[in-house]
Amino acid sequence: MTYRVGCTIAAMVCGGMVLGLGSLHAGDLVTSPSSDGPLATFLPAPTPTAEADSFEARLGAFAHAVGSTEAGGVDANVELLLPRLPNNLPEQYKFFVPRPQFGAMINTGGKTSYGYAGVVWTLNILPQFFLEPMFGGAVHDGNATATPVPDENTLGCRVLFHTGLSGGYRLTERWTALVTWDHISNGHLCAHNAGMNDYGVKIGYSF
Repeated sequence: MTYRVGCTIAAMVCGGMVLGLGSLHAGDLVTSPSSDGPLATFLPAPTPTAEADSFEARLGAFAHAVGSTEAGGVDANVELLLPRLPNNLPEQYKFFVPRPQFGAMINTGGKTSYGYAGVVWTLNILPQFFLEPMFGGAVHDGNATATPVPDENTLGCRVLFHTGLSGGYRLTERWTALVTWDHISNGHLCAHNAGMNDYGVKIGYSF
């Protein structure tokens, strides 16, 4: 069930991108300066400096533990992105440099909640559309054993990996909207690895 939901959302995002690309001319595509050769032409465009070097606060709502034993209910999401890490890379290669990320997924029905920290990368696809992969760690308050508990995911470890992917759209210079897949699991480092997948939306404000 989890994979079917994930594939459906991925298909919707990709379909929207195809429709958007179909309405653009070649000159509208975001590409990096080509001064360093043909390769640079196809790299993601640099994120605007004012955005990459700012703080960003985000709020969101997510469907909880989709496709799993614990499925059902809503998670409230709060998140803070810090300015891009210091670097001396040429502008067209700065998309390699991530921004630190801190957040919490708070279940509104007393099920598993977790806090997380890590990094995110911004990959600009179109002038206003970007992809944002993320990676880090999380600590949760759910079932951290290998023993099944009714209506709870058996997560196996207290500390987990945190990964995910967002498709974002710049509404203005300061406001962004994102559709996000958010995942926690132990990567088979503990006795059981049920994991958890949340799907939802976020709104962000840079300052």
